[in-house]
Amino acid sequence: MPAIGNIVINDGAATPVAHTFAPVTITGPIASFADRSGGISVGYPVISASLTAPSKTSRLYKARLKLVLPVLETISNSTMSGIAPAPTKAYDLTADMTFLMPERSTLQNRKDILALAKNLLADAVVTALVQNNETIY
Repeated sequence: MPAIGNIVINDGAATPVAHTFAPVTITGPIASFADRSGGISVGYPVISASLTAPSKTSRLYKARLKLVLPVLETISNSTMSGIAPAPTKAYDLTADMTFLMPERSTLQNRKDILALAKNLLADAVVTALVQNNETIY
């Protein structure tokens, strides 16, 4: 079991910027991490990670990774009082990936599914689908 620690990943900028997601909490099987660099808590990007062990009803390990990237509203200082309103969240972008791994799967099986998932996310078709909102034809 890995100890909770920082997760550092690059963004999609022309010159990638590394974002550090620091541990926030562990609640049950869910570990939460936040990138607090923006300084506005309602706008912190958050990662959650969990692993659920097999049970009597399901013989699968379930590993789930979720990334939520909030986007804040554009704030104008042109209010009657001259005081800028508090930041508010406009919307969230969310990536949710779940790995279902039978308890009898081998280490090589699990290495393969992770490598294939990483490569799938880097694929040109998936990039066009997510980044450019292009359908597959």
